[in-house]
Amino acid sequence: MAYISASELASYLLSYGFVEEEIDSDTSQRYLDGAISDWERLVGVTPFLAVSSTRTFDPRDIQADRRGFILDLSTPLSAQPSLVKSGIDGANPGTTFTLYTDYLLPDNNAPYTQLIFRSYPLFRLEITGAWGYKASGGIGADVNNALYYLASARAIEELNSAGGTKSRIKTGLVEISQPDDPTILFRKRAKEIAESYRLF
Repeated sequence: MAYISASELASYLLSYGFVEEEIDSDTSQRYLDGAISDWERLVGVTPFLAVSSTRTFDPRDIQADRRGFILDLSTPLSAQPSLVKSGIDGANPGTTFTLYTDYLLPDNNAPYTQLIFRSYPLFRLEITGAWGYKASGGIGADVNNALYYLASARAIEELNSAGGTKSRIKTGLVEISQPDDPTILFRKRAKEIAESYRLF
């Protein structure tokens, strides 16, 4: 399962009464993009949905510790890298590193946040893989529910034009509590889901 689509979000918002009439595709895409951005901020990974590409690393970023030579990845890999090479320059094809022989992945399961090299790579590294927390096949219903919550909160705020309603009103010395603003409840639910995926 991948992320929900903008049309699925538009149908959801209409069927649950968060909008009075069906919104156009640009608006639903904007709500969805905003929800994905909020989700990535909650889990601390951009992008959360993995995208395959090749990234370049400077060997000076590698630190040594008791395990070997560690390359910390600011964006995790959602699966084992398909190719790790060093020293590519013009006609020089460089050296291809082999998992378990030349480098290790420190965690038992993806996402992988480090590569551990057995010997220090002297030249620029190129790593090809799926960069992000999860591949599209790993995006479950709970993640999409969080996106629905976050997009609904955005829609409600935009339609109210005032960022939602206050849940506490202070009058003189007395504070009156009202039921929580639905936008706060939706964001709390999304945050609870994000705790299962958060990278620390």
